[in-house]
Amino acid sequence: MLEKNELIKQWSEKLSITEEDINKSITKIAEEEKQLHKELTPEECEGRALQRIAGIYKKQLRSPAVGFEGCVIAIGDSIDTVARIKREAAIIFKADPQKAIADGITNDEGIALDTRKEWSTGNPNRRFGLPLPKHNWLRTIYGVALKSNVDTMPKYFIMQMSGEVATNDNIPLFKPVKFRAIDKTTPENAEAQYNMNSSTFTTFDIDETIKLPTTEELMTKYCKPIKVSELSTYHEQNKDDYNRLVAVEGDVSTIVMEPTSVGSRRVILEDSESIFDLDSQGTTCWVPERVLIDFAEGSKVIMLGRTGQGKALDEQGNPTDEPGDVMINAFSLYALPKYKIEPNIRELTVSEVDISDEVEDKPAKQSW
Repeated sequence: MLEKNELIKQWSEKLSITEEDINKSITKIAEEEKQLHKELTPEECEGRALQRIAGIYKKQLRSPAVGFEGCVIAIGDSIDTVARIKREAAIIFKADPQKAIADGITNDEGIALDTRKEWSTGNPNRRFGLPLPKHNWLRTIYGVALKSNVDTMPKYFIMQMSGEVATNDNIPLFKPVKFRAIDKTTPENAEAQYNMNSSTFTTFDIDETIKLPTTEELMTKYCKPIKVSELSTYHEQNKDDYNRLVAVEGDVSTIVMEPTSVGSRRVILEDSESIFDLDSQGTTCWVPERVLIDFAEGSKVIMLGRTGQGKALDEQGNPTDEPGDVMINAFSLYALPKYKIEPNIRELTVSEVDISDEVEDKPAKQSW
């Protein structure tokens, strides 16, 4: 067998993992062996650690995933792509079982079947006509990264996650991380960004030794924030792109922490100009539980997310045929340090703000 140092060097070259990281993993597993098998000598624990990590690396080499290091800046929603199909199939089966079975929507037990003969690529769907899986989770995440031990300049990336890894809500945001993913970048996109797919080995491990620009620099350089007033134009130009990610800078006028039925909080963003118009409504942003709100009203933030637009409502609250206001489903939030107000600062109340005729000549109170 090769000497330990020679093995580590060989593994480092094959897997694009630094020798330092491999040594850290060996030390960690050797400590585990020491706790699990107290009768082993330190040399035997290290030997077992080398064997165990060799097995892990063999599995990784069978995967097309490669090593990256960088920062995740936005995390999309985790979506079960078969949930709606199952609900619709159940409704059809309940209303007309014979039609549901004859059309191949369900089997005779009412179980939803896969009705897609081929994929969008034109390739045949091998599961056509078979029962749909229990779940089919998908999620898109966005960030900035470079290939470990290969690239020198980071690039923007979009990763499509699928399976159980797509249900992880604890992916670190704005932290230096190492991860493995399948590089699906095409030649025409190679200079601008990475396109990736997740693998069974995709985890995001924080590594403080990675040197990153500040979060504000990352946002400004790779996301190019727009104004709140530009959102409608942006949405009209990009509404057909499912992977659209808008970065918008604005002032927070309202935070409603009471969650909706689906767990979202509401934040209203204002343009630096329109905020002076007391009749302007601002832009509503829906913030899921996984996105941290660590600032108070009055802060200036950069929000990353996906724009959406429903139908305008009439005076009775019923949908009309007219398009409604553009809103944002937030994927991440970053309060600019220069303008951030900590959430433990007490908000000014209505009675403390000079807006009534009765206190017209009195100075407004301030609370710090």
